Amino acid sequence: MPPTPKYNPEYHDDWAWSLASKGAIDDEIAEAFGISVRTLHRWKQEYPSFLQALTVGKEAADAKIEKSLYKRALGYDVKEKETLVETDKDGNVRPVKVKESAKHVPPDTMAIMYWLNNRCKHTGEWAQTQKIELSGNVGNVDLSKLSEEELQALAAYAVEHNGDSDD
Repeated sequence: MPPTPKYNPEYHDDWAWSLASKGAIDDEIAEAFGISVRTLHRWKQEYPSFLQALTVGKEAADAKIEKSLYKRALGYDVKEKETLVETDKDGNVRPVKVKESAKHVPPDTMAIMYWLNNRCKHTGEWAQTQKIELSGNVGNVDLSKLSEEELQALAAYAVEHNGDSDD
């Protein structure tokens, strides 16, 4: 096994940024450098410029994806070009006609849901999980040992029966 390369800021920082900005994750970056992921994490702790390069590169990649997701959630227009060609008897190709058309890509429901679930999670308005809290006096019953599923079932039962005690 070849020795682990020594960290060189002039070399590794730029390369780390380049790989991260193209979407590479730590495992892939470590593999490209010929080092272990553990060494990569150590370099991030020991060399602030290396950490900065990785962070900025990953933020750039994330921003591209966010922009694409946003565009997909809204829908967008795209121009398509279709070139019709003919081949003469000698096998030479010559363009006959270029057809340009506009196409509308409609908003994608899943992209919209994903965007709202993540962007509005602090308000809980579009969250896919629900928080259920029980309060009040239940007498001598100790609910602290019930699982989350059992508490949810109990809450559903209470809602279904509107708190009626004659069932």
